[in-house]
Amino acid sequence: MAIFTGGKSKSINSPRHLTLRHARRTVSLRKAVLGLAAAPDVDAEPDLGPGQERLNSFWAPGLEAGTKHRIHVSQAVVAPTADEPLTLAAEQDFFVDAPQFALPAGSVYFVYPPPGYADDCRILPHVVLTDPHLPWERLGSPKAESGGVKRNKVPWLALLTLTQDELRLPMGALPGLDFKQTATWTVKTTVSRLWELSNVTTPVTANLGEDIGASAGDFVFLKPDLFTSLFAAFDSSGKRVVPATPDTSRYQFLSHVRKVNTTGMAVGGVEDVGIFSVVIGGRCGPLQQTSPVSVSVHLVSIEGVEAMSTFPGSNKDYVALCSLHSWNYTVQPPGMLNVPDAMEHLGKTVGVLAPPASLVAPLESAGEVSARIAARLLDGYSLVRYRVQTGEQTVALYRGPFTPTVVSRLPQLDRCSTSGQDLQVLDKEVGIVDISYAAAWQVGRTLALGDQSYGAALVRLRTAIQTEALRRSKIAAVRQAGTPDSLRLRTDVLGSLPTTIADLDQIHLTPSLGDGVGRFTSGAPDKRWHRSRLASEDYPALGFGADAIRGRYLERATAAARDLAKATDGSIYNETNVPVSSDWPVVLAWLLDRMTLHGVPAHYLISDPSHLGPESLRFFHIDPNWVEAMLDGALSLGNHMGEDRDRVAIKTAVNDYLEQTPSDQPQPPQIPTYGFYLRSDIVTRFPDLRVTVLPESPAGTRPAGAPLLRHEIVADGVMLGLLDRVPGSADLTGLAFTQPPHQQRFAVGRGLAPKLLEIDVLRQYTVEQTDRERDAYRHEPLEQVRQTPSDEDNWLVWSSTPQSGSADLRLLRLPFYAEEQLRVLRADMGTFVDEKGQTVEFFDDDAPTSALLAMQLNDPVYKLIVPLAGEQAVAIQSLSSKSSPAPEPRTLRLVGVPGTRASAGADVQAPPSAPTRQQPEDPPGSSPAFGRHELYKPSLSDLRRDLGPHTRAAVYLTPRASPGSPPPGVFGSDVLPASPPTYTCAVYSLSAGRTTWDSVVPDPQHLAQDLVFSIQVGNNADSSYALIELDVAVPLGPVGATSNYLLAGYDGPGASMLSNLRFNVLRSFSRLESGEHCLLLRLLPRSSTGSVSVRGVRELGFLLALAKPNVYAAPMTLVTLYTTAYYTNGHEQDPIRDTFVVPVAKSAAGA
Repeated sequence: MAIFTGGKSKSINSPRHLTLRHARRTVSLRKAVLGLAAAPDVDAEPDLGPGQERLNSFWAPGLEAGTKHRIHVSQAVVAPTADEPLTLAAEQDFFVDAPQFALPAGSVYFVYPPPGYADDCRILPHVVLTDPHLPWERLGSPKAESGGVKRNKVPWLALLTLTQDELRLPMGALPGLDFKQTATWTVKTTVSRLWELSNVTTPVTANLGEDIGASAGDFVFLKPDLFTSLFAAFDSSGKRVVPATPDTSRYQFLSHVRKVNTTGMAVGGVEDVGIFSVVIGGRCGPLQQTSPVSVSVHLVSIEGVEAMSTFPGSNKDYVALCSLHSWNYTVQPPGMLNVPDAMEHLGKTVGVLAPPASLVAPLESAGEVSARIAARLLDGYSLVRYRVQTGEQTVALYRGPFTPTVVSRLPQLDRCSTSGQDLQVLDKEVGIVDISYAAAWQVGRTLALGDQSYGAALVRLRTAIQTEALRRSKIAAVRQAGTPDSLRLRTDVLGSLPTTIADLDQIHLTPSLGDGVGRFTSGAPDKRWHRSRLASEDYPALGFGADAIRGRYLERATAAARDLAKATDGSIYNETNVPVSSDWPVVLAWLLDRMTLHGVPAHYLISDPSHLGPESLRFFHIDPNWVEAMLDGALSLGNHMGEDRDRVAIKTAVNDYLEQTPSDQPQPPQIPTYGFYLRSDIVTRFPDLRVTVLPESPAGTRPAGAPLLRHEIVADGVMLGLLDRVPGSADLTGLAFTQPPHQQRFAVGRGLAPKLLEIDVLRQYTVEQTDRERDAYRHEPLEQVRQTPSDEDNWLVWSSTPQSGSADLRLLRLPFYAEEQLRVLRADMGTFVDEKGQTVEFFDDDAPTSALLAMQLNDPVYKLIVPLAGEQAVAIQSLSSKSSPAPEPRTLRLVGVPGTRASAGADVQAPPSAPTRQQPEDPPGSSPAFGRHELYKPSLSDLRRDLGPHTRAAVYLTPRASPGSPPPGVFGSDVLPASPPTYTCAVYSLSAGRTTWDSVVPDPQHLAQDLVFSIQVGNNADSSYALIELDVAVPLGPVGATSNYLLAGYDGPGASMLSNLRFNVLRSFSRLESGEHCLLLRLLPRSSTGSVSVRGVRELGFLLALAKPNVYAAPMTLVTLYTTAYYTNGHEQDPIRDTFVVPVAKSAAGA
């Protein structure tokens, strides 16, 4: 569900979005402090602190829907030969498209009371909408739009609370319409069919829009008397005053906008701030029932109600209103359980994630073995059915990663596993096997198999590590078998080039520089330049299982993995810098997500339902052995070589990341060690229940790390929170659960009974928080109002007939309620003297508004504080007493090479030796002298082109299997595979007579000319980047300004692509971050997906027609232009920016 943020979204699609956003903001702010870069808006701190909110009475759109708008455009065309300019004008009528009979998907963020739940009769239902403009997209009262500036605006949406008796339609109630009412008592039909009903009137008429007859929607049918009460006024005695036409002005006080800081919220916490519109119902639930009763709440459209010529008469049975959203909830009689009681009950049920002691107590006294079983159950274990490999069924012990006590590292678990079976632990006292870690290994492997992107990235990463490790190991083995010069690589040859000529010059003086034996040997001439062939036993074994390779492979694989795990600046990749490998970020992010237990099925986390009962708060520690066994299983994929030494290398690289503290971060990466489960109806009522980790950071300071690492609603009514701190430490003294600002309850008053209404007029302030603290009574009500149905000037309209005692209306008397609140505030809030000695009022406002009334209708905000340190934390004392105040880093310990049996084809030993080829003996009578016949001419096949004419090639043995070549762009290359594409940009004039195209040459008469923008794309052969948009910004300014500008302005026809027609170039005007005006040329791909792979893009040249470059007196003037590239997967909101320089030559006339 999208959250409106006012164009400043900071959402990160990751289960670790809290830690990632905190780390990225820390890096950005640090760079800004050091002057390395300006802090971008995406990482700016929110303007509201945690727990703060800002209320507005309304957010009106620029243009309302439902009315006809007209746009008038005029343009003056001036020609040098014309006496008068030619004025062109055009007009166009248009309508604004906006919801009318149905809401878009995701429009409703939250409703209270939740569907199917119960609450007190004094509660006013409300709905929270994700679009802050939605209630005012259409006109709710055209009459109220006339006049000056308004502090309120009538919305087109109203929330009505209706009983089943008020909505139920009898059979045949709508003649001519075969209807069936839904669970909320609506009827789905079209507008045209609605107009055909003779006994029904509706505000939906043809005046509300063109062709609305075919529109369909859900409609509720109200009795005319109830409809009249909803849109009429009431006097001081409670008598209904019916105007000539329906009046919708009362609903201007029941809608407002809230901007809240979403820190600590499970759902809204994906953003830093959220802006919501809130529509409050002006009618509470039934009062006189003695048992719970179900009511329906409808968000109805009141557009067109004010345009009705009169109220429905006796000839109409019903009034139809369009319902855009509806739900049912239960109204409880007075005295039932409410929110504060539920929070107090939760505070009494705090415990650890284990079965209740009452279930385990009978086992503790049933014998020694039973007592041992009981102890294991209290440690969080459960007895499960287990099938062994031979097929028999037995019982086993299982415990998930969430444990009631601290679990230390097990020293025997230090080696990678190939199947998970070796991770089972046998309890010798009871003879039952513990399959916890074996199950965790299988869970990790199963999750990895189900993630295609992770599996593919892991296999590619393993291939890169294995290729480079084998290459380095084989080189070392060959050199060890011979001499350091037995194998010369390209780098060795290139490195010796500076001394090669000198060595050749001295080769006849220094025998050691040659490759011969260093002395003259007698024999036939055909033997002089030959070398003996190596015997088979002299060949070094270079297979993966050979001793020469096994002894070196792990070291080389670890080095290769560390190279791949680096960033482009040489540091360790930490998710805030640019990686060298495009596969390593995928693997690392997946593993870190699993360390937060993301994606693990719930029945593996909670092994028995009794561990987390209804209305309970349970704390737990995270077992590092379980998590590491799961990661070991996930990394076991793609092993094709028997001994899995690549897995060890990957884990070593992960440990480097976990142990290092980045230079721009105050601490190492945060890994969860502790957490809680909250299971309660409060979570269903308030999904954004705010969680605060105590103690809070001092005002004006940022915590070193994110307080919450994972905060989610994992099931209906179940909240999960993970932390990296433990009870008893200075960083965790308690947790506070608070109702969120945008999900608070609204109520008629403090108390409501069939014969009594109690209202506490709350204090409101128009001064800063520091000045509010001067008021010693700021937490006490300003005035208490107690009223009965028979009182005059009642704040609540109890019934349609005064003194009847029926309580059938239960409507807020508006605007009287808001006006009385304002009167009390202005009369009793008082004043204070500020630092300047001036008397200032605590409250200074002269108009009742919907925002002010919403603050009054807010039910008290309740907070549950759970201490996790000191004497009050008795329920979790067993956990906190064993917790270390300074836990060690959560690194991976299963880094031993798994034990495997050598395969039949393993290259461990050299093959059997072959007979050594003997050199032929010299023929009888031969002599060292040698001479060729004068007519001898050697053929081309007898010569080696890479050797001198006086030598022959020495015969050497080449390995049977040469080392595999590394992946392109990873090893031995300056090109970084994960770096973004490069754009080589140039701009030049397209004018006749030019021989070079390297600069812009203004026209001597300052006439318009065409400019060519040449953009060549590089580093994209194997790139995985997908281009969304490339922008070229041309700053605009005159000659003689503080900076050089290419153009003073632009009024030409625009730009067009030259050859790459897969892109469009659009022209617009904007501003740079420095505030300068600029011409923005946007290159957009013609793609249905909105992006295109850069692999097939070679150039993006385009032509800017009829531009007038500035004329400079200098022979050459340099002008700076800016480029911005937007890519998918992280660079939509964080684009890659660059600049290039354009030379502007002196014009021909100036020259």
